[in-house]
Amino acid sequence: MTEPLSICYKIYMEAEDIGQSRIHSSIAFVKNQFAGSRSAYLQTAAFDDESDLDAFALRFYVENEIREEACTSLEDAQSFVLDVAQVLDEIAAAHSFLDMEGEFSWSFAGEEKKYTFRSESGWDYCDFTEAAA
Repeated sequence: MTEPLSICYKIYMEAEDIGQSRIHSSIAFVKNQFAGSRSAYLQTAAFDDESDLDAFALRFYVENEIREEACTSLEDAQSFVLDVAQVLDEIAAAHSFLDMEGEFSWSFAGEEKKYTFRSESGWDYCDFTEAAA
């Protein structure tokens, strides 16, 4: 039996008054967190860098929308919510100067989950809130 899968995530990161090298290293870290994730559904994230190096402002977006009629990776589908939460917490812990917010949703095998999250500058963690799916 094959199950349909639906995953969507949107992540926005921002920081002001930070050095150009920190902007570059932060973006590289985030990209590596997604590329190095054990989840195939995080490895395919799309990135949009709207940072302004001259204004010392980091503005970075990560997003993905996945719809599969038949799930291609059962293990990754089942662990998606925990996997994305772990990546977000690792980003917040390593880059506590970032403001980060967004949402992610997951629908698989008759279950639906939707979360919003945020991490404010000075926090080393993400605050997750489960929303009605």
